[in-house]
Amino acid sequence: MQILERCFRVYVDSGDLGREIAFCERLLGTTCERRVLIAERGVTAAKVGSFLIVAGGHEALAPVRHVAGILYLRGLDAFADRLLEGGAEILHGPMEVTGGAT
Repeated sequence: MQILERCFRVYVDSGDLGREIAFCERLLGTTCERRVLIAERGVTAAKVGSFLIVAGGHEALAPVRHVAGILYLRGLDAFADRLLEGGAEILHGPMEVTGGAT
């Protein structure tokens, strides 16, 4: 199990995505490395440095707004085992999404 990267989530209305991407690019001195429509969730995500900007309407964002950060891992199952061994409770098991397994 290896943590490859950490990301902070930022939530914005769909109409503000371009402005938020530009702000984060200026703030971090880097460019948007990935922008993808996540059709199954009805949102668009853009990754700029250590920020994952998630844009959508109020209803589309409501189920995911509680997520403040993301760990990109090598070995999701091994990490889940480590969490369980440490006493964690996994509320939702892994599932396939546009960006891989989550």
